[in-house]
Amino acid sequence: MDGIKEWISDNLRYILLGVAIVLVLVVAVLGVRTITNFAKGDGGTQKESQTEATTTVNTDVIVETESQSASTGNLVQNDAKVLTMMTAYYTARTNKDTETLKKLDPSIDTAQEQANLDSSYVESYSNIKTYSAAGPAEGSCVVYVCYDGKVKDINTLVPSLTQFYLKTDESGSYYIADPAGDTQAEQFIEEMRKSTEVQQLIDTVAKNCESAENSDPVLKDFMDKYGNSQEENSDSETNAVSDTGNENGTEMVAIEPCNIRAEGNTEAEIVGSLYVGDTIMKTGETDDGWTQVDLNGQTAYIKSELLATPEEAAAQNEADYFAPPTAE
Repeated sequence: MDGIKEWISDNLRYILLGVAIVLVLVVAVLGVRTITNFAKGDGGTQKESQTEATTTVNTDVIVETESQSASTGNLVQNDAKVLTMMTAYYTARTNKDTETLKKLDPSIDTAQEQANLDSSYVESYSNIKTYSAAGPAEGSCVVYVCYDGKVKDINTLVPSLTQFYLKTDESGSYYIADPAGDTQAEQFIEEMRKSTEVQQLIDTVAKNCESAENSDPVLKDFMDKYGNSQEENSDSETNAVSDTGNENGTEMVAIEPCNIRAEGNTEAEIVGSLYVGDTIMKTGETDDGWTQVDLNGQTAYIKSELLATPEEAAAQNEADYFAPPTAE
């Protein structure tokens, strides 16, 4: 044993040198293997970094695309807030609930609205879909509502399309607003009407309406008798029209939602209103663009540009919205 210790003591420097050489070789071999594996991609770190970078780039592209879609005003189908509001509106019309309608459309005259509902041909509204686009003012939007209208004593439903301009109140809830006189809103609505999406929507509803008429002779007779289309600027269903000329003492058709005023100026008291397609008796006209009308025996006035003869309204079918008539 003493001999071994003596030998180790005498050769210690050589032993330590040998161990050091072995350690260097081991480290070198491990280093070569690590570099080789990394170059082959087996380590996975480089791939993970590349994948993460690619994901980040793709996400940026998606976000940018969504932002561009919103800025160009593309229609959003069945936006939850819009759909809820419009479903409530048509439910109130079905139930002839003028109190709710007044909350949703503050501009209406409840007595006149009740009369319209009582004389309406439409019993109910179903299969409601909305297509909306953010409007020019904060919290506003233009919405196109597709629905199937049930006409009294006719089983076949009538595919219909109407347009609304919505704004938000202080609580953030939508309500129906009249864009008349708001140049920015009117221009935006007109641009939206001319868009490919809206034109395709109009064409689709028109074809569906035509198919419904062709499938049911009773419905076709009804629509042929009362008419089923008016100019597109609508925030309610189109109504029956009569075949008369543009002379005093004849019926005129509202081609846009319009107020009926006590005098022929925009500051005069509003004594009534018309929906698109409603008819009213013309009794005269002024030199400054107002039509004198008979409102339940009283003389009243409507801006002439908002009225047309039935023939003029029918000639605008290329841009029409379709809906069952609501009143005689």
